[in-house]
Amino acid sequence: MSTVIIVATYAVIAMFYVRLTLHALRWLEAAVRSPTGRVWNTMSTVRAVASAALDIAVLRRLLVVNPALWIGEWIFHASLFLIILRHLRYFTDVAPPWVLWAQMPGWIAGFLLPIALAYILGIRLLTGQERFSSKANLLTLINVFFIGATGLLMSTKYPVDLVAVKLFALGIVTFSPSSPPQSTLLMVHLALVLGLILYIPSHVLSAPFVMLDARYRDRERQEVMHDR
Repeated sequence: MSTVIIVATYAVIAMFYVRLTLHALRWLEAAVRSPTGRVWNTMSTVRAVASAALDIAVLRRLLVVNPALWIGEWIFHASLFLIILRHLRYFTDVAPPWVLWAQMPGWIAGFLLPIALAYILGIRLLTGQERFSSKANLLTLINVFFIGATGLLMSTKYPVDLVAVKLFALGIVTFSPSSPPQSTLLMVHLALVLGLILYIPSHVLSAPFVMLDARYRDRERQEVMHDR
């Protein structure tokens, strides 16, 4: 069973990087073929990257479209970010200070995550203000909800051997895998995480490239209007 878990983990991680690379290559191909005659100078690139990063960090475009949904989405994404930072302690032999700093905020974020997800689902399903673009989007949110729920259970009511968890995680990173802890709840948690990584929606992988392209187009429009 341990061998199956290890092989599945490596396979999912490899598939994730393949998908990410394909999305990057497609975006670059589309950018090169753009008929706008885009000039790739250093200053415009820096400004476009900075604006795209701000759009992603604060979900600025969603704030304009739907402020009520934005609140839940921002809390959800911020909580998920802190939780990921907190989990980096398992993948580093000596955790850096910023990972140690994230332990308490990440623990609090673990409680905020399911609340934010319930709020998002309520806005989208009950108010009729938003519709899911696909059933996969709904399934992804439900998957994340159960990831958070199983994580909370392990950190509060059903603790697992964290030393063994870290040895397993470090073994994966260093390509010297060891057997995972014997915990059914942990195996469910890991399976849900691998399922999420395997089926991350395409818009998540392409978001940085789409936002960057949108910022380039906005700047090009401003330059055209200014010239006129």
